[in-house]
Amino acid sequence: MTTMNAVEVRLHGRWVMRGALGVALAVLGWMPASPALGVFLSMEATKSEAGPVKLCVGLDSGGQKVAGTQNDLIWDGGCASLKANSCAAVPDSKKPLHGNTPATLQNTYRALVFALDNVDPIRDGQLYCCEFELSGQGDACCPVRFDRLGASDPVGNALATSGNPEKLCLVSGAAAAAAPPAAPPAPAPAAEAGSQWLWVVLIAVAVVVVAVLVLRGRSS
Repeated sequence: MTTMNAVEVRLHGRWVMRGALGVALAVLGWMPASPALGVFLSMEATKSEAGPVKLCVGLDSGGQKVAGTQNDLIWDGGCASLKANSCAAVPDSKKPLHGNTPATLQNTYRALVFALDNVDPIRDGQLYCCEFELSGQGDACCPVRFDRLGASDPVGNALATSGNPEKLCLVSGAAAAAAPPAAPPAPAPAAEAGSQWLWVVLIAVAVVVVAVLVLRGRSS
């Protein structure tokens, strides 16, 4: 009986550790997303007459249980700068904000919203807000966009996540125009395609020749 109880305790501990690790990995974007309904992260900007622009990131879970989120905010450094220590979690979200500006990336704020002591689902609504100072130079829209979006459920499964809008104008608070679709790659030149087929034929001939020589050696 003692041995059985010890085995059950070890197995339970392994499952708890696996669940906690799964949530952390999924929030960090290291696990593949499950084919579930989409989770949306939103951006909303408001500007006072003489003050900075307040940008808030919100969650629309789509009816799913979301235990944590991640996203990068990337802005035009020619017309905006992030106000130091201005990013803070919205108290009502009841999930702390773990964010920083990566030293290797310019004009980028990386935000992780999750709790270390629980995996309770986050309610829909604003998660955190940051303040941006506008310089009046650069792009008239002064865009900020989403990147590296991710979300995790309480079990640790990554959820398919997208941004709405993907890009926002800090000046007006309206969604920025989407970039035109990338042009399809140009077809390979005929000479290059012909040379590729030539190599395929040569390799096939070499394989046949080797097979014939091997068969002759065995028969002799």
